[in-house]
Amino acid sequence: MESAKDAADSTARTFSQVVFTDTLYSYPPSTPVTCCYTITTAYQPHSRDWVGIFKVGWSTTKDYHTFVWVEPSLDVVGQESATRQAVFTEYYLPKDELDFYQFCYVDSAGQVRGASTPFCFKNPAGQNPESSMDEDLMVITTQEQVELSRHERAELQKELDRIRGENKTLKNDLQMEQQQAASMKGQNEQKEKEMSQLVREMDQIKERNENLKSTLQQKVKETDGLKEEMMKQQRGAEEQNNQSLSLDGASRQNETHAQEKYDRAVIKIKLLKEEREQLSRRVDAQSEETTMLKSKLGEQERQLFKMRDSIQLLQVDLQSSEKKKERLSAELLRSQSIAHDVDDVKTENQELCRRLARQMTLQNCSDDELKVKCQTLDGQLQDAQRKLAAEREEAKNTKRRAESLEKDLQQVREQLKKVASTCEDAQRISGKQELQLKMERDAMAEARETLADKDSLMEEKEQKIMLERHEKEELARENQTLMSDIAGLRRAYAELQAPPPADSPHLQHDTNTSAANEWQQQQESPEQADNPYENIDIGAGTEEEQSLVCRHCQECFPCITRNELEQHERSHRVCPFCTMICDNMEQSVFEDHVYSHEL
Repeated sequence: MESAKDAADSTARTFSQVVFTDTLYSYPPSTPVTCCYTITTAYQPHSRDWVGIFKVGWSTTKDYHTFVWVEPSLDVVGQESATRQAVFTEYYLPKDELDFYQFCYVDSAGQVRGASTPFCFKNPAGQNPESSMDEDLMVITTQEQVELSRHERAELQKELDRIRGENKTLKNDLQMEQQQAASMKGQNEQKEKEMSQLVREMDQIKERNENLKSTLQQKVKETDGLKEEMMKQQRGAEEQNNQSLSLDGASRQNETHAQEKYDRAVIKIKLLKEEREQLSRRVDAQSEETTMLKSKLGEQERQLFKMRDSIQLLQVDLQSSEKKKERLSAELLRSQSIAHDVDDVKTENQELCRRLARQMTLQNCSDDELKVKCQTLDGQLQDAQRKLAAEREEAKNTKRRAESLEKDLQQVREQLKKVASTCEDAQRISGKQELQLKMERDAMAEARETLADKDSLMEEKEQKIMLERHEKEELARENQTLMSDIAGLRRAYAELQAPPPADSPHLQHDTNTSAANEWQQQQESPEQADNPYENIDIGAGTEEEQSLVCRHCQECFPCITRNELEQHERSHRVCPFCTMICDNMEQSVFEDHVYSHEL
């Protein structure tokens, strides 16, 4: 408080070094204005001093409206100079009739040395007697009222600062919510792209599964056709084998044709085997891809749950923003009421200022300290007016920001609705994908069961093939024994049918003698009569020709050539892996046996 008084005293001392006299209450705006002033002994004028017209409430010497340079003086230092004048032309005078102005003497250093009482620019015709009577009223104010007005102004300034801080905080919160909404929007777009990509991949997988199913059905049909063809070939081969056992030479071409068909069947079997392996690899790859898609789907579901949590957080932030908006609206209403109160105070202060100016005009203006205080009050009043205008502008800006905040909140609500709809669509799509995955897993399980059934069927057929093989080997051994017996009988029959020579009576005698001896031996040893062909084999053993043996069935053929043996060997149906004879097998059983070697 003491420092403020000291500052006021120093200001009063500087302002009182130049005293303006004969200052009117109003000047006409269209005529030159002459102001009179007197320089006291406490100040020595300079050639660069000037007198300006300032609007009441000025803060620095740069706020002048117009100025003129002072005339040089020849007065002696320490003596009070005579009254001087400064003339302002009408062209540079203010044109506003509502504001108040005052003359100020400024030295070369920019320091104010004196100031006049406030005045205004009005036309004399615009003044009436009633207004002059009202303006002659004198109003007296006290220091307490001035301090009270200062205190109210400080409270208003604190309230304004608090409102500005809250507005800044709300603005920062709004920017953070906008950034979060933008990031959520980008994440939702990315999720939509990933979901669409997964849908396309699932469609492609479905198409590939359908293609694999159709390919598998076609291969099954081809296998069935090959089985029928192999059965036909087997029947033909059996007929050819029967013909070969009877050593019919006319069946050689049929055996060759059957061998060719057999080779083609083996090649087709190998091709079908390779195709089955490819299908198995495709099924395995499909199962791996299905597992990967299932993991992706689980990740998408987890991200959807996270998105739901973020949406709930955004809803909570939206509710808090709405509460802040309501509080801001209440603060705005309170600021508007404060602005109205400030306007009332402003009008009251203006009225007090005018009355104070009239009072000071009626007095002799000799009290410099009172004059300085009035000028200080006028400056403070102008500051309050400027601050009130700034507060009013700030209130308008706050209102506009509140409207923009409301728009942004509406946009956030719309975005939340879109995000919710997107989540619902994603859930429906994920349900469809789960159903498709389930259907594909069922189809793959059915395919595996089919393959398992085929494997078991192949094992059963292989067992049947082994039993038939053993039976065939036994039959082959019996057939070989019968063929050797037939060959011995043929040789014995040929020897018996041969006539004896005519010029060899001794030989005939020997023959008769041997026949008689043989009959006698048969009569003496009845045990040898049980085998009538025993002596024939013994007698013909020395002349038996070299016989050929089949390398597959190990059957002996004494009366055939090498080419006939090769035709016989080609007529057999032999496994290319274990060299097993499969003549009596069906085509499907033979194929299953061949496939079993690769499992």
